[in-house]
Amino acid sequence: MKNACIVLKKSVNAAPDAGVNAVLDELFLGGYALDEIRFLPQSDEKKVIHALTALKTEYDNIFVLAEKAALPVAKSYLSSEGESAQAYAEFANAVVYDGKKSSLLLCSTDQTETGTQYIRNACIPFLQKKYGLRFDKIVLRAVGANSAHVEQTLSEAKRMGGNAISCAHTRKYDEDIVEITYDSNTPKMLADDVLRMLAEGFGDTIYALDNTTLENQLVSLLKVRGKRLSVAESFTGGGVARRIVSVPGASEVYFEGLNTYNEGSKIKRLGVSAYTLGTVGAVSEKTAYEMALGLLNTGDCDIAVSTTGLAGPKSDRSNLPVGYCCIAVGTKERICVYQYKFDGSREEITEKAINYALFLAYRQLKNI
Repeated sequence: MKNACIVLKKSVNAAPDAGVNAVLDELFLGGYALDEIRFLPQSDEKKVIHALTALKTEYDNIFVLAEKAALPVAKSYLSSEGESAQAYAEFANAVVYDGKKSSLLLCSTDQTETGTQYIRNACIPFLQKKYGLRFDKIVLRAVGANSAHVEQTLSEAKRMGGNAISCAHTRKYDEDIVEITYDSNTPKMLADDVLRMLAEGFGDTIYALDNTTLENQLVSLLKVRGKRLSVAESFTGGGVARRIVSVPGASEVYFEGLNTYNEGSKIKRLGVSAYTLGTVGAVSEKTAYEMALGLLNTGDCDIAVSTTGLAGPKSDRSNLPVGYCCIAVGTKERICVYQYKFDGSREEITEKAINYALFLAYRQLKNI
């Protein structure tokens, strides 16, 4: 099957917004890659009709994306081009026309969730019925994998999967998300082989083989293990705690989070030694260790996480490089301290550290 897309914009020079990108991603992940995308001004009826006429001779399915306010106009374009087409489904201010030559599918892009829901709940079921194909998806999520190794692994997986399997990959803040999509005609053994290759390539950086977020995975494992977590943060400024409490039911396993940004707070709230701070500094393995130890010494948690580092944009009097940080994760039996040097902006460095802190807590908890 061949698929094309027309994106209607207010002006020719307007850049695609997040809603457009989200809908396009949803189509791809659903197994419907686009062979051609055209960006046209929504006010130029002749140009839009001409594009629809031309595309219908070559493509099986044409997706038309428009802002919610422009949907009535876009709908009139489609109905005028649909000949004897009948509306297949009205859904979320959008419509599918099942024509003689090709299917025309109209979708709003104003609200990302509405647009993606329409793709999932109307467009993809319609296409699956049309072609008698069902698409399955496997998701792999990991933190801390070497970027060069990731690219090599993905390249090998795509070569193994050939045209039968698509691998979509995103990497943000050192978290990799790989989505493997294949149709019902693809041998299950081939899909399993691709997944096995990816699993071996990512190794122990994997934290989920489904679309579960890092914070959800950590909270779920805490519940399974019957453990309680506390967090002490410095340069991440409460970011680790924010991610944890975003999970419904986190209160069952999350005791407290301390944002000990000042050295005095580290001493007063966590019992960090003034000698440690005066000799090796706030951003050090020893300080991260003592921060985690201070949480464990309260007796209120089974596992503790602490973060301290330099997010920039400039270093402090320690002259340590921007991006250097120490993350401690431990239990009463053992506390491990990890050192990292992250690149990027202040936000990127902070978000990477948050991901690593959550992942390290998950990994240590998994091995208890």
